[in-house]
Amino acid sequence: MQCCNLANAPIVHRRGRYFAKSFGISFGGGQAHPANFSQTKTDEKAWNQFRSTPETQKLARRVDYLLKYHYPRLHSLYTNVLADLCESDVDLQPNFDGCCFAASTLNFERAVSIPHRDSKNLTCGECGGVHSEGSFDYRKDGHLILWDLRLIIKLPPGCTALLPSALLRHFNTTIHCKETRYSMTFYIASGLFRWRHNKTKTFFLGPQEQLAEWNDHRDNPWKTGLDLLRSL
Repeated sequence: MQCCNLANAPIVHRRGRYFAKSFGISFGGGQAHPANFSQTKTDEKAWNQFRSTPETQKLARRVDYLLKYHYPRLHSLYTNVLADLCESDVDLQPNFDGCCFAASTLNFERAVSIPHRDSKNLTCGECGGVHSEGSFDYRKDGHLILWDLRLIIKLPPGCTALLPSALLRHFNTTIHCKETRYSMTFYIASGLFRWRHNKTKTFFLGPQEQLAEWNDHRDNPWKTGLDLLRSL
């Protein structure tokens, strides 16, 4: 069986050599405040049709449930931050009702990523998927690689993985020329947590007591991270 050689294909973006499109609420990269990803009218129409299907709605609720089941404290934080953001700015439109993740990215056709970290996500947070779809032999191709943990994970079509994407280098292996692999990720940008904590400002302008508490939190993020990842 001969496989496609993607080594010489042009890198479309920092995650790999495939087309991807993001939707939902984000904050970073020079933005003055949180906002929805800008879209063309055509992309917006296609996205609205896609996200309104029962299958996509079910997937969004499933990913939300997986986070709530495994990391209830983290799920509570995600839910509260997203609700507060949308309440403070009516222009912000979440992707899905009943899903705590603020944004999603669709990875199209031959989604084979290169080693990367999603550094703009919350360090102690969980990226809701890699939710894998397509027609490929998961026993041979398209494995999820967690490089820092030296793990190779077979991820069949229809499966979802939760992982700390800002902390661990991850990618997936190539697939056969005649195969296809799509994926959808659910996530929330770390800047949104900062914006909400700073009372809808880029920088903290609160009382000195709160500033000292914030500095301690910033200097010891592992303590907060471990607490959020506790199951009880």
